[in-house]
Amino acid sequence: MLEVQGALITIFKNWGIPGWIKVDNGRPFGDPNLELIPVLALWLIGLGIKVIWNRPATPQDNAVVERSQGVMARWTEYARCRDTTAFQSRLWREAEFHNFHFPIRRKGNKTRIQLFPQLPHTGTDWNPANFKLCRVLAFIAGGQWERIVSSKGQIYCYGKRFSVGTHYKHQKVSIKLDPDKNQWNIFDPTGNFIKTHPSPFTYQSIWNLDLS
Repeated sequence: MLEVQGALITIFKNWGIPGWIKVDNGRPFGDPNLELIPVLALWLIGLGIKVIWNRPATPQDNAVVERSQGVMARWTEYARCRDTTAFQSRLWREAEFHNFHFPIRRKGNKTRIQLFPQLPHTGTDWNPANFKLCRVLAFIAGGQWERIVSSKGQIYCYGKRFSVGTHYKHQKVSIKLDPDKNQWNIFDPTGNFIKTHPSPFTYQSIWNLDLS
């Protein structure tokens, strides 16, 4: 994930911070089981970027991107590239042509840069100081997750096991974040409060992409 984060930082430095990013439900931005929010997505949220997840198994939700990937695959002729460096060079070249020189007939033969002059930069410069933990906590606090208590009376969340009590074993409990205290509140199947547990969310843990 650190390589993905590094690549995103390079993109943000060159083109600015986007207002939103649309992703699918696979790793590293999504969780196919919908049991938690991956830390890379939390990092984006902390930067003030809205993360939009496509519906599972619904590629048409991102139809423009899916189609553009097919176009770029044909234009770059990636199978003929001798290595990843050559492939990256072809990608940059074709992206330049696609955005700055390719006329779009349905748009009066204008190029994308003519239609969208703001394309080279979002207008929001990259600044790591803009990361705010409070954004992450507020987002997580908006959701609630369920866990099955193990035979040992434990539940598992973000790489951590913590005790709920053996009298709740094999039952379904729910966890919800208290953003003010930055702690998990755990509730039994009927919604009654059981206990609290410290959350793993800190500035360092999210920036370092390590909640274990």
